[in-house]
Amino acid sequence: MLLRQSRILSHMSWCVLALLIWQGRLQAQTPGPLIPRKLTLVDAERILLDRNLAVVAAKYQVEASRAAKLVASYKPNPVLTVGMEQVALSSPFFSRLVHTDPSAAAQSTYTLRLDKIIERGGKRELRTQQAEEQLQANEALMLDAMRTQLFQLRQSFTAATLARENLLLAEATLNQYEQTEKLTVVKVETGDLPGVEVYRAHAGRLQFEQAVVQARTAYEQASRDVLNLLGASVADVATPARQTAEANLPTPGAQLLPARYEVPSVDPQVLPQFSAALTNAPLEIVARFEDRPVPQTLAELRAIALRERPDVVAARHVLAASQHGFTLAERQRVRDVSVGTEYQRVGADNALGVTMSVPLFVYNNQRASIAQAEAQRKASETLLQQAELQATTDVEKAYQAYLAARRTLDLYGAQNLVQVEKLRNIAALSYKEGASSLFELLDAQRTYNAALTAYNQARADYQNALWQLESATNSPLH
Repeated sequence: MLLRQSRILSHMSWCVLALLIWQGRLQAQTPGPLIPRKLTLVDAERILLDRNLAVVAAKYQVEASRAAKLVASYKPNPVLTVGMEQVALSSPFFSRLVHTDPSAAAQSTYTLRLDKIIERGGKRELRTQQAEEQLQANEALMLDAMRTQLFQLRQSFTAATLARENLLLAEATLNQYEQTEKLTVVKVETGDLPGVEVYRAHAGRLQFEQAVVQARTAYEQASRDVLNLLGASVADVATPARQTAEANLPTPGAQLLPARYEVPSVDPQVLPQFSAALTNAPLEIVARFEDRPVPQTLAELRAIALRERPDVVAARHVLAASQHGFTLAERQRVRDVSVGTEYQRVGADNALGVTMSVPLFVYNNQRASIAQAEAQRKASETLLQQAELQATTDVEKAYQAYLAARRTLDLYGAQNLVQVEKLRNIAALSYKEGASSLFELLDAQRTYNAALTAYNQARADYQNALWQLESATNSPLH
């Protein structure tokens, strides 16, 4: 019967082990959370809060502070003492435990003692309050880590959007210049232009190809910055493995797909155009520039920052914790009492006893601890002033950047951009009709590219100024 039971238990153990192995293989085969290739800012912000390494570390720090608060709220543990003394070695040990010998010089003594420290002066309550303030400070620091990481994510999105818009412009320009090259070849073949113009046209192509390469590289770098902030790599994106960026750089003379560059619509429902040259990019950043004004005044923004900034809130909680720490240091002068009860058996006699212990402040009278707590409180006050000053400074700098970006963006009105485009079109038509030279066409094209590139940069600067203001105030601005 016993042999049969052991076999059954053995079979059950192997079944449990096989089940655990099977579950482990299932978990290993189950893919982890992936980053969608078409990534919007809203989705990226949601993923960042779950995967960003700085935010995750701050969350662990909050958990540690929560545990520290629980430890601070505990009462001192009682101490149990069990003793056995003067046990004669001449007689059997177990016999001496039960029987006594009145004629023996040394009577066996058995002691059972329980000691308990009674804290006075509200020390435990002060420790708990101090730990609670420290917990709230760490929670605010976690929110501050989210604030800074979200700002960096938005900056990376803006950089990727700028690179995408510049790439569309560079591709459209390169496509139009290819038509100019073909027209130049035709004019040379018909004898309207000297043969050297073909070489000049080919040489002029280099700057437009370089603009394509630079814009694509900027997009690749910005998209990897986004992945880094999301705590992910290219392998975590929900697409198959891609070729490297170097393998996809445009070769000189390669025909790119035509793409007309236009000023993007402000309709948020219309998705931005994505270049076909970025097919192998790790991410397809779906974002648009905003041109919304900021309705708040500078004074209102300062007030919002002082009220909402997590680093300022954390500094306030640290100051409150240091104030509780100072009070706790003063309360250390209130003596704790240790009360003990004991039972003793000496020989054949049983006895009970009660003790009370009180510390004597002969060497350490807590003055040094009070001075240390006072210094920490003053340091916390100074750090709070510094945090508030930093918050107002950040708001003022961000507001000045916003005003400058607003003024710059207003310079590029629709009428100004239309005039630049007309100048480029007139130069292209004049060259086609033979009324102007290739140099004049290239100059008009460079002027057009410079104006549109500066306009893209102005929109990116304005977008970053909005992000900077929202980060400085830790509040959305509508």
